[in-house]
Amino acid sequence: MLNRRSYILLFWGLAGILSYFLLRADIEFYASGPISESKGQVEEKIGEIALQLGFSADSLAMMSTRKQHLSYTKILQDTIIEEPSPAALNKRGFHIQSWETVLGAQNKSNGVFAAPGQLFDETGRLKINTANSGKIIRINSNNENPNPTFIQGDSLFSIAEKIVGDILGYDLGLYELKENNIYDSVSAVDEGLNQRRERNNGRDQKSLEIVWNVKADTIRAPEKLILRLQPIVREINDESGFRTQFGFTIQSFSALDSYEPEDLKADATNNSDDLLFSYILFSALFLLIILIFAVGLRNIFKGKVEWRRALVIFIAISAGVYGWRAIYYIYSYHPFLSTAGIFAGTINNLVFGLVVGLYAALAYISWEALARSQGQHQVAIIDALWQRKFFVSETGSALVHGFAFGGIVIGIISSILYFSGEFLIQSDSQFGFSEASITPKLLTINMSSWTTTWLVCIAQIGFVYSILQQWIKREWLASLISIVISGICITVLGRLIETSGPIFLDMLIYLSIAVIFIYAIKEFGLLTVCTGWWFFTVFLMIQPYIGSSSIEVAYVGWVQSFIMAGPFIYGFIAYRYGVSVSEVGDYIPEYEERIAQHLWVEKEIEIARESQYKLMPLKAPKVDGIDVYGFFLPSFEVGGDYFDYVMSEDKFGNPTALNMTVVDVSGKAMRAAMPAVFTSGLLLSRMKDDMPSDILSRITEPIFYRTDKRTFITCALARYEFETMKMSIANAGHCRPVLKRNGIAEYIHTPAPAYPLGIKKNVTYRAETIAMKKGDFFLLYSDGLPEAVNEKGERFGFEEVPRLIESIDTDLLSAYEIVQEIKRTVQKFSNYQLVDDTTIICLKI
Repeated sequence: MLNRRSYILLFWGLAGILSYFLLRADIEFYASGPISESKGQVEEKIGEIALQLGFSADSLAMMSTRKQHLSYTKILQDTIIEEPSPAALNKRGFHIQSWETVLGAQNKSNGVFAAPGQLFDETGRLKINTANSGKIIRINSNNENPNPTFIQGDSLFSIAEKIVGDILGYDLGLYELKENNIYDSVSAVDEGLNQRRERNNGRDQKSLEIVWNVKADTIRAPEKLILRLQPIVREINDESGFRTQFGFTIQSFSALDSYEPEDLKADATNNSDDLLFSYILFSALFLLIILIFAVGLRNIFKGKVEWRRALVIFIAISAGVYGWRAIYYIYSYHPFLSTAGIFAGTINNLVFGLVVGLYAALAYISWEALARSQGQHQVAIIDALWQRKFFVSETGSALVHGFAFGGIVIGIISSILYFSGEFLIQSDSQFGFSEASITPKLLTINMSSWTTTWLVCIAQIGFVYSILQQWIKREWLASLISIVISGICITVLGRLIETSGPIFLDMLIYLSIAVIFIYAIKEFGLLTVCTGWWFFTVFLMIQPYIGSSSIEVAYVGWVQSFIMAGPFIYGFIAYRYGVSVSEVGDYIPEYEERIAQHLWVEKEIEIARESQYKLMPLKAPKVDGIDVYGFFLPSFEVGGDYFDYVMSEDKFGNPTALNMTVVDVSGKAMRAAMPAVFTSGLLLSRMKDDMPSDILSRITEPIFYRTDKRTFITCALARYEFETMKMSIANAGHCRPVLKRNGIAEYIHTPAPAYPLGIKKNVTYRAETIAMKKGDFFLLYSDGLPEAVNEKGERFGFEEVPRLIESIDTDLLSAYEIVQEIKRTVQKFSNYQLVDDTTIICLKI
């Protein structure tokens, strides 16, 4: 609820946001220099310039990405004494950011993980950098691929002035030509280029360089212009006849500011210490991922899982991750990719999305089970949200507190960056700053921010805090270790913004953030943490768009700001007018109800169940030509079901036959379990050597004398001979076996008599012999399967057993998988309330 502490937090949150705006000029890369043109505007301009350079951009694929030239920025800050802040550098027109556009062959690349630089090396023809001012500052050709540019003419300087002045738009009146700067390996080249050139397939081997230096009294213009041209002769033979064209192709162009490198790819890279530290951080994250998978799967096996919730998290995260990557590929690499490249990229993105979705679902399963057992704050609020009860007072309070914590985090980041002398940069994915190059930015910004929020807050904050609270009894120590682990993991994965400093600075920032959010989850809850994380990340992500002179860019910042304000306003309204979470009603997970029910049952049947399980085989026999598996599923009361499979062997120890049996003793609890033990001993003494009919005929007499008149035992025995592939089946009052052949399942009718064991003193049982075929499926089972009862009191029915077998793909699935499918079916039908033990043996030939 909102109280005095709440208003204190809101005050500090507001102070954090204000501190950001006060310090923005020094800590924000895009301060006083928002993105001035959209990707579409830049590419439209390049398309127009391309025509003047002698080619059409429509015939080439085009991809534009936003580049942040950090190494150049750091050089400027180290060398310029007056106002080296990002805002000052942007105002003075230094080329610390640009659009990098790659033009290359369409539908040629098979790359999946290609970065723009790799893509240019593979299929690129030209790479063009456009400064934030809108000027072309770099043109680079790829020597390995054909250069599309061609300006016809014989006069070198006329062509050069046309390219730089008329096409690229530089005022050459502000520059003076550097003398003696033209070099060539061929013989002297004069103004008219009338000398004969050395050519190889019509192309010259060396380039010509022309340099202009800015005049001394000129300000706010690049200090140097460098143009490299390559003379080229084109020989054309068409309907007009044979002719020769003299001209130039652009090898490169550079507009350089102070200390600016010609190669803008030379960005800051981690030193060896940073790389070593990165390996340590990634190792910590890898261990966390393993732990989440282990704990999540353990909770699944224990039944502590809300499947609907886990499925929603899995689908939402998978769709968010895959959707973002798919959209990015469509607006970037897609025109360059071949059919095989598109397919490979789609599969890669899909698999990546599914793996991340599974990770998120397991993290949520683990967090929820731990948080519920620990009685963490806001679990009831999250339960209400899952029940679609949104207008809840406590939900509104959680949202408002989240915005307060988000503002506090913004202030902490701002302060650390200001005192360290570093600044924020955009890095929203593995591709760097990608959102700027995507057209539906409002969609992808929210997809990226929400999926990242859930991943970070559930896994790297919620789960880490909860599992350490479970393991470590001292709360202060658990919280301290949680801060360290969460800070480390967030430094590696989950952040949507970075800094210009070393990785140590990033870790310091995220350790500080972890302090805030560990406190938030401890005192408030996960919903507050998620809201705070989402708010501060989106707040920082939209800064490059705010204040842009282009409406195509500026609308992103303003619309997203209104979107961000929505939950905050809703939080106050819900807090004031929403119902209390106590009115929604307590929510008890289904798995907790099952666990509570099983506890008292297990106490009653524990001893008897142990006796029963000791009768069963530990593992199925492994023999070529067969696949057999059995299981025993007890009801809530212990019965007398029993199954076994025993191998017959020749004198050399080679298997000759498989003997199988399923036994069902009448009665319940220990009264049924003891005759089952007795019967199992009689069967085991004869199963290896005798035929099924002989075994039943011989053991009925001792069972008759050793059991009371109220007890009777049904038994089905089968023996499968490996050499002859014949199955001999004898039945003492048990459920009729099922044979599935060619997709049709039918009961096997065994000859009379079919008295249960113990009814008569002497009975001569007879067997049915069946010639088995490869692909046959054979089923022995107890009456717990057909007599399963649902909530309406309806029985599963004997007539449904063959239909169930027909519905299962017994050809594709293994015996074990078939058994599990039958088990799931009977459990689901009976709502996990079995009225009798269920025992099954499946045999595939």
